[in-house]
Amino acid sequence: MVQQTFGSWKERLCPFSLFVVLIIFLHFRGFAQNDRARKFSVQVYTGGPSLLKWAFKFSTQYQDKITYAGLPGVGGEINYRFNRWVSASADLYYRYGRLEMNVDDLSFYNEISAKWGIQLVGVNPYGSYRLELPRYKGTLNVFVHALKEESASDIYLSAGLGYNHLKAKLYKEDQELEFTKSIGTISLPIAYRIAAGYAYDIAPMIGLFTEIGIGGPVFSFGVNARF
Repeated sequence: MVQQTFGSWKERLCPFSLFVVLIIFLHFRGFAQNDRARKFSVQVYTGGPSLLKWAFKFSTQYQDKITYAGLPGVGGEINYRFNRWVSASADLYYRYGRLEMNVDDLSFYNEISAKWGIQLVGVNPYGSYRLELPRYKGTLNVFVHALKEESASDIYLSAGLGYNHLKAKLYKEDQELEFTKSIGTISLPIAYRIAAGYAYDIAPMIGLFTEIGIGGPVFSFGVNARF
């Protein structure tokens, strides 16, 4: 029986706690602001899907034996706008994913074992496997804006580099296995993000935005606050 879990409560609580603190801070900070153009903004967002699903499924000839499940990614970002055209930000993103496989073919086991360095000693290789993939990513981003900072609307392009941390765990039936934890490019410590987005202020301090990009969720949307 494959255990149905989406990470520990600590892993799920940490990102959301950060977002709640930021929103409370902005709520009280806003009372002290006037109507001038605000340079700082904070945003929280969610999105999906992740390219991780296709990266795994199409990296093996046994796509029909792999099932992917996950939670929408969540993130938070602090941005500073230098002038009409350019701003920069620091972004923190979290996503939990899971792969489940039923290995009933020795050639399938040999393939995943060779790729992931699975070490089985005195254990039957056949059975149900679960690979859990909680992933944290932090990036520094540069934005190029098409509209004035005083405008209620914003169209932008962004690109960023940063650090990627994947804490992968592999289970067979519910028993944790030793393996290399080297899972293709998502194991690399380098993170990136390239995106295009649109934002609109629905109030003097509060706005909505949506993005499409790679190096994170393909589609994302969220709320931002300027101060």
